[in-house]
Amino acid sequence: MSLSVHLRAFLKDPKGIAALTPTSAASVGRIASKAPSAEARLIVEFGPGSGVLTSALLDRLPPGARLLAIEANAEFAARLTARLRDPRLIVVHDSAVRVREILAELGLGPTDCVLSGIPFFWLSPESAHRIVANTEAALAPGGAFVTYQMFYLPRRRLRAHLERCFRSVRSELDLRNLPPQRIYEALK
Repeated sequence: MSLSVHLRAFLKDPKGIAALTPTSAASVGRIASKAPSAEARLIVEFGPGSGVLTSALLDRLPPGARLLAIEANAEFAARLTARLRDPRLIVVHDSAVRVREILAELGLGPTDCVLSGIPFFWLSPESAHRIVANTEAALAPGGAFVTYQMFYLPRRRLRAHLERCFRSVRSELDLRNLPPQRIYEALK
């Protein structure tokens, strides 16, 4: 997806897009490395946007695994479907809050890992908690929820939501992205 399409989407709905530009290649590599690769059966991505992380995840995913990308922006979902033609990829235009229902509708079991680029800073505390709680319920035991957020924007206590639902939460600051971001890794 071109930068102009990303910028146009940001200007049209700034609360639905996390940043002015797609995530940098260095940050994508760092985030993708947190997902299981060789042993993965199912990975879910919330808010794939332009698909830079999606592409990196597909590069690491074994042949028999699946990647479910849940995108709330209809234009991004359509472009992702058209651009990434990989039989392991399933793109769904829907809300991340419905992750458990979507997995059930598609006949997919619990997921090994969920990665999220959705902008939690725009969500109400109730919506943020529903997404975090439903994500925890959708994960297999030992699964991970990895979310990356622009660190300079208000986080509305994302860490508190994660700590209420997960046994372990770590975070790190990634300065290799512009703007810098905080990466959270929560383990079930």
